[in-house]
Amino acid sequence: MIGHAHRAWLDSALDGARAYLLGRQCANGGFSFYRTAYLEEPDPSDTWHAVAALDRLGATAPGREAVARFVIGQPLTAQPYGLYFRTRVLDLLGESDPEGVAMAAAIDALPVEPPDANTRGELCTRLERLRLIVWLKNRFGKAFAKNGTAQAQLALEAGDGGYGTPPNLIDTRMALSCLAQCEALPSDRCARFVARLAVPDFGFRLTERSLLPNLETVCAGLACCRRLGLEVPHAADSLSLILDCQTGNGGFARAPGALPDIHLTHLALIGLEILVGPLSCPTGELP
Repeated sequence: MIGHAHRAWLDSALDGARAYLLGRQCANGGFSFYRTAYLEEPDPSDTWHAVAALDRLGATAPGREAVARFVIGQPLTAQPYGLYFRTRVLDLLGESDPEGVAMAAAIDALPVEPPDANTRGELCTRLERLRLIVWLKNRFGKAFAKNGTAQAQLALEAGDGGYGTPPNLIDTRMALSCLAQCEALPSDRCARFVARLAVPDFGFRLTERSLLPNLETVCAGLACCRRLGLEVPHAADSLSLILDCQTGNGGFARAPGALPDIHLTHLALIGLEILVGPLSCPTGELP
């Protein structure tokens, strides 16, 4: 059970996050993490993360029509990131895309290219790109070699069950997400790897030899536990570390005292949701 002190801390944190996100909205409906009274440069990435984060909090982005117009007004791109953000925002708003035919064609043309054994430092970036492409293919009903894509990913698993060089939670989280999109199961070794990286006081460590207790590490560990069906060890410690990363303006940063942004705030809310359940529900009874 989460104690009363954590409950009060969590309630305050969610209120702060909501205020931070609402304060990042620009006049044209989009969102920008560095918005000021004199500068507004919203982009599709910040807009997606803000709309999704507010939805987790049970809130709707103000002026949903303006948000949709901002997203629809962005030029179509052949890159998966822009296609993904556009689709996710419009889906969440319940809006249709007037460029639906062109979107479907662009997504059909995206190549599915799993990383190979020679991939080193950029594995997480390659896996993230793959995850977006596979999600888009599934969303638009486009065929691709699911089994072959999954097998290529499974071949990247290290002997200890993790992914990356060295095996780490962040690459492993992305690999598990990609496998789920391909309807494939990870190995039993992977669950044992994630369990070994759970530590008291910080929640999770990044690798078996490095700690790096920050928001991304802890949220990666939590996401891995959810994907693998594992109970979260040291849940209260993970909760404390995430809440420690919240800044005075309500946004969340990579580490205590660092600069917040919308993406990291959304990541923090995902982690909190794994720990305590839906954030839009009253927090009087938390597991």
